[in-house]
Amino acid sequence: MASDKEALLAAFERFLAANPQVEAGPAVGPAQVLVELTALRIETQKLGRTLNDLLEREQADRAARLQSIERERLRPVLLDLIELRDRLEAGIEALARLRPTWLTRLMCRRKGLRFQAVLAGFKLILLRLDQQLAALGVEAIEAQDRPFDPVTMRAVEVVCLRRLPEAQVVGVLRRGWRWRGEVLKVAEVRVNKRG
Repeated sequence: MASDKEALLAAFERFLAANPQVEAGPAVGPAQVLVELTALRIETQKLGRTLNDLLEREQADRAARLQSIERERLRPVLLDLIELRDRLEAGIEALARLRPTWLTRLMCRRKGLRFQAVLAGFKLILLRLDQQLAALGVEAIEAQDRPFDPVTMRAVEVVCLRRLPEAQVVGVLRRGWRWRGEVLKVAEVRVNKRG
């Protein structure tokens, strides 16, 4: 290590001798050069750490801004998709409840098969829409038979059933939705109230 320092100092002296345009300053010994180089190294390390801290903070701020922009722009689209999904589900339920008369079934066997095919197609579309919502992080709020939660639910109807606990959800009229922990749409529920 000492020979490396001596070699470095010798190379520096040769450089100074070979370049006369460099102004000669006060005589500096090897110890002074070593102190100055050590101070420069410490200062460079401090600047490097400061720069890394600034870069990390800037990256965190940028990520937060991008997430905020994503939330602002994606939220209305998700609400529209959820509304479309709810209407499609209501339509499927209405079609499934539809029962043709015996005369209609007798006269229109082919139409009955088409009707079942259309119903199956709607169910596939609903399944695909649910998969896409799940991929985006949207999940349904479970409310049935749970205690009423005013943050995620809105009581639309109140019923009096003595056999059930107070403030228990006894029916879900419209499903609620959550996106990445944030409530997108509150569930509209029927709640039990004793007495």
